[in-house]
Amino acid sequence: MIDSQFFSNYLLVTDMDGTLLSSGKDISPDNLAAIERFTAHGGRFTLATGRIASSVRRYANRLPVNAPVILSNGAVIYDYACEETLWVRTLPASSRRVLERVMERFPELGVEIYAKDGTAPYTLRDNETTERHRRIEGFPLQAIRISDELSEPWIKILFAWEPSRLDDVAMAVNELTEDAEVVWVRSDDKYLEMLSQGATKGHALEELSVHVDIPIERCVAMGDHLNDLEMIRRAGIGIAVANAHPELLQAAVRSCKHHNEHAVADVIGWLEEQIKQGSL
Repeated sequence: MIDSQFFSNYLLVTDMDGTLLSSGKDISPDNLAAIERFTAHGGRFTLATGRIASSVRRYANRLPVNAPVILSNGAVIYDYACEETLWVRTLPASSRRVLERVMERFPELGVEIYAKDGTAPYTLRDNETTERHRRIEGFPLQAIRISDELSEPWIKILFAWEPSRLDDVAMAVNELTEDAEVVWVRSDDKYLEMLSQGATKGHALEELSVHVDIPIERCVAMGDHLNDLEMIRRAGIGIAVANAHPELLQAAVRSCKHHNEHAVADVIGWLEEQIKQGSL
């Protein structure tokens, strides 16, 4: 038996796709039960994802999320409890020049623009990958042209293509970025994203730890892909799932089970044992 505050002063932050969720995009009963036990005994739990608030809501409603969530790969911290954006980093005006250069260099590249407070992305250029992305997420098609003026600030730009073609884009973007104050993250084999400098999951985790008054040393972060790298590095306890990108596995302090094998439950069980042993 453990007391009601056993996990107090610990914040567990998990990526969704490839980490918390199974390949079928579901939450396993084992993971759900472990998270419920963690929060029932004083732990703070939340999500850190590249998704936007409307896409995450259906999962957040099923989970005992009791801390604000990190959205858009670290550009936004959002609190479902009060339906309020607590922190946001929007793209600079110079990102438009970068966007134009990338689109000119790669005319078949799919492009989605995510605007502040948007419930779905704007599709600037469609391809099979963006079409599949919309179908999976249930987003409507909101087609725009690059000449259109969007009133909302831009949060991120997602470039989508088949992995082998996107590799070429990833190698070229630094040259095309020049002095624009943006960063690039590979959130999936099929997705490459442009964000504002200071808008990573790692930066957002540091902000969130201050907000919930839990030291970064007691923040446990889980992930699988390169968009999780800064979060894994900055967390006191950075953990990579067994299916993670090799660079993430190297950066993590430990690894855990595969995302299809109840990885979050595995981590919570490990954390409980470490606390009991006085190792943390």
